[in-house]
Amino acid sequence: MSTVARAAVRRRRSQPHWWAIIAAAAAAGLGAAATQGTAAAIAVAVVVIVVAASVLRPSSLLLILAASIFMEVIALGGVTVSRLLAPVALLFVVLAWLRGRATMWLALPVAWVTGYAVWALASTLWSSSQVETRTLLASLAIAVVYMSAFAVLITSESDLRGVLSVMALASFVVGLLSLLTFAGLGGSADSLQSGRAQGGVGDPNFFANIQIVAFPLMLVLASATRDQLMRLLIYGAALTTLASALATLSRGGLIALIAIVAVLPFMPARAMLGTPRQKALVMLILTLGLLGLFSRPGFRTEVFKRAQTIFTGGQETGSSAGSGRTEIWKAARHAIDDHPVLGVGFGAFPSVSSEYLLSTPGVDLTKFAPRETGIQAHSAYIGTTAELGLVGIALFLGIIASTALTLRRTAVRAFRVGAELPGRVANACLLSLVGWTISSTFIETETARALWIVIGIALALPKLIPPSARARGRALPQRPRS
Repeated sequence: MSTVARAAVRRRRSQPHWWAIIAAAAAAGLGAAATQGTAAAIAVAVVVIVVAASVLRPSSLLLILAASIFMEVIALGGVTVSRLLAPVALLFVVLAWLRGRATMWLALPVAWVTGYAVWALASTLWSSSQVETRTLLASLAIAVVYMSAFAVLITSESDLRGVLSVMALASFVVGLLSLLTFAGLGGSADSLQSGRAQGGVGDPNFFANIQIVAFPLMLVLASATRDQLMRLLIYGAALTTLASALATLSRGGLIALIAIVAVLPFMPARAMLGTPRQKALVMLILTLGLLGLFSRPGFRTEVFKRAQTIFTGGQETGSSAGSGRTEIWKAARHAIDDHPVLGVGFGAFPSVSSEYLLSTPGVDLTKFAPRETGIQAHSAYIGTTAELGLVGIALFLGIIASTALTLRRTAVRAFRVGAELPGRVANACLLSLVGWTISSTFIETETARALWIVIGIALALPKLIPPSARARGRALPQRPRS
């Protein structure tokens, strides 16, 4: 027997011992967690299952992470699913790095993300609320872990297809359940019976934001599917995603959807939708589907009524009201005037929001009253400027702009060498980023996982393009320092 064959036999024989050690450690962890309560035991069990699946097939971790952004409402002992998964994702990224198998495209977004993270961390030195700053820093760390996992662990078109498939399935299932549960589309009533669709996120605006990111990626998945029946099913799922985003009655989501749907007819078919025939089919399905949705008087009335408040403000009170949002924006701008360079600290605006609502001239407190728990700025851009100053907003906009530029350059390089799937995904991510950017005008999404997954995919796509298209850059292996 050759030396290589004997080594292979030894590796096979040693595997059961490793699995025995892992099983024993998992059993010990479950036992210890059980003493702390059922929720802790379930949390440990979830982590063990995720680790086991990832060991057997590392790319499965990406699928779990992709699905998790649609299920943030799930929490065990107060710990959300993304917080449970982040340590596992970090572990696998570090292991890939230590083994010299991790590659990340060293593009501009990496530099901007680093600068943004460092500035956010530095804001602990002047933050108005150390507790809130540490909380949002933890959320940012999770977001960066998500980005790194997708940037490092996507190594083939098969991995990319898997991520798109899981996002499409999760978006469809959660969107359909939201329509049936919250929009009253499962019964005979023509009105929105149970309020706004919230998905598995727990907030209509954030759910709309996620669905907007998923929608273009679903269209690309359909264009890359050869089976005609499966393609039609994915188109139907994309229509469900679109409908569920409308059912959130999110103003920002509605504006973003209008922008995306308006751009689609003018995009070259090859850029994202495949062939001219497939593009025509997409436009036909979207047109008929939207006409069907708006043929329901209740649905049409609620969406149009909500859309009108974008410009008129509406008569609602509270944080969800368009007019109320403008009041907190006035307070946030007052905070910006007081702290133009440094801001009040990352995530710390809620701690001073009531103070600024009371002291800002022109604020109508009948539309937006101060709260003991504080109020967010309800805009990713105004909120970032208030919390991190002009330096922070410049870094944040740099992340978005550099990601968009990277995606555009990747699409050009990909189509130049015939790498159709990476090119289409790059264009779809660019459209998702545009939609996310628009809808984030009305909510704070700086650490939203969907954004950071898009950034991670943007960093991974160049690895899937043949080397001849990489004249201006290279993917460098991450190795441990000596």
